[in-house]
Amino acid sequence: MLLNKKYFLIVISIISFFGCKKNNLLTNGIYNIETSVDTVLFDTLFTTIGSTTKRIKIYNDNEGMINISKISLIGGENSPFRINVDGESGIQFHDLTINTSDSIFIFIEVTIDPNGSNLPLVVEDEIQFETNGNIKKVVLNAWGQDAYFHVNEIVQGVWTNDKPHVIYGIVAVGYPNLDSNLTLNIDPGTKIHGHANSILYVYKSSINVNGNLNDPVIFQQDRMEDYLLYPSDSVPGQWRGILLSSPLNSIFNHTLIKNAIIGVQIDTFATNNMVSLNKVKIHNSLYSNLLTQGANINATNCLFGNSNNYSAIVSIGGNVNFEHCTFGNYNSGYRNTPAFLFKDYYKSVNDQIYFRPFDFALFTNCIFDGNGTNEFICDTLGEDISNVITNVLFDHCSVRSEDTLENYIFNSCFFNTENRFINPEEWVFELTNLSEVINLGKISNVSDDILDLPRTAPNDLGCYEYQ
Repeated sequence: MLLNKKYFLIVISIISFFGCKKNNLLTNGIYNIETSVDTVLFDTLFTTIGSTTKRIKIYNDNEGMINISKISLIGGENSPFRINVDGESGIQFHDLTINTSDSIFIFIEVTIDPNGSNLPLVVEDEIQFETNGNIKKVVLNAWGQDAYFHVNEIVQGVWTNDKPHVIYGIVAVGYPNLDSNLTLNIDPGTKIHGHANSILYVYKSSINVNGNLNDPVIFQQDRMEDYLLYPSDSVPGQWRGILLSSPLNSIFNHTLIKNAIIGVQIDTFATNNMVSLNKVKIHNSLYSNLLTQGANINATNCLFGNSNNYSAIVSIGGNVNFEHCTFGNYNSGYRNTPAFLFKDYYKSVNDQIYFRPFDFALFTNCIFDGNGTNEFICDTLGEDISNVITNVLFDHCSVRSEDTLENYIFNSCFFNTENRFINPEEWVFELTNLSEVINLGKISNVSDDILDLPRTAPNDLGCYEYQ
């Protein structure tokens, strides 16, 4: 009898010990909550004043109770979102305790008039949780205007210009192991807006961007309202950009691409298909307006303008032809990169060098300029130039550089001329009557300029013909 009583007391002690442990309030900063998602996306396309509800779950996976000292809807009373925490509505909540292995629900509603043209395309807010000194956030996104929203999907067919198109996540024309040989046609005047980190990805497929002078196609960020200290149009890197991976024949006509990380990136081809850029402007990229890696590209009357780093990088082979293009970087911030970088090799992760010569690389009647002293870097391997065997030629080009360059790749080029653009810091690269590149061009088959204005022999260099 005494023995059984002893065992009984031991069992009670064990139960009490673990029971107390599970009900113990955890206050150390190593303990935090978990959320079922980190982003809530309201992807309903509203056509009238709309309202929808979603929910998230807040978990306590710790061995012990945990106290959320504060839950806040950051936008407060002005937010289009409303939240309900564990049955109570409001914008701020304090001291919510969750037992071990337990959870609570938060319900989220949004009400937006999508026809309110003063709203941004995407409305954002966030719910913030403060727990043991830790801050955790759940981002809330909803559509602010009536538009076509493309969210992590494969697309083809025609994008019309009757309302904007918003890309969110990866929007792909073809995708590895899923689909290829698709075609996306974009009508004149269409506006495409990229959300943060979103990308338009073309894989073994075609994209045809059919802008014209009066109705260009515009690719830009989805945030249209200004930041606190900067205009929204002045901030680079607000979306990823356009990536073409082994694309089929594609064309961009009268297209403006701006405020991306990389405006247009064209990667290694396995076929002889060509990407044509005709009268395209790319501005204000975070890394580079144009990046080619083994690409086949034909660019005529294009402007690769200001960037935080490079106006263009043309690299590691391919078949490239640039005629009457302006590469000009007058970015007002600090940079130690040239406007234009040309390379025929790359290094692996273990610093092994791989030589990738160009099948053909021709630059005719182009301008390479900027507000630095060396805006043109031609970084090629010695074995290519030692035997004077090259498929690279810069013909009748204006080059800003103080470096000693291998002269055999240049034909009738002009070094450190004064190009005298109207206002390049504000992306205006038309020539003035003081420009030293007027009438310096080689006669070509290009009969007009980026504004569809006629060229008169002898041609001016760059994408603009002085009128």
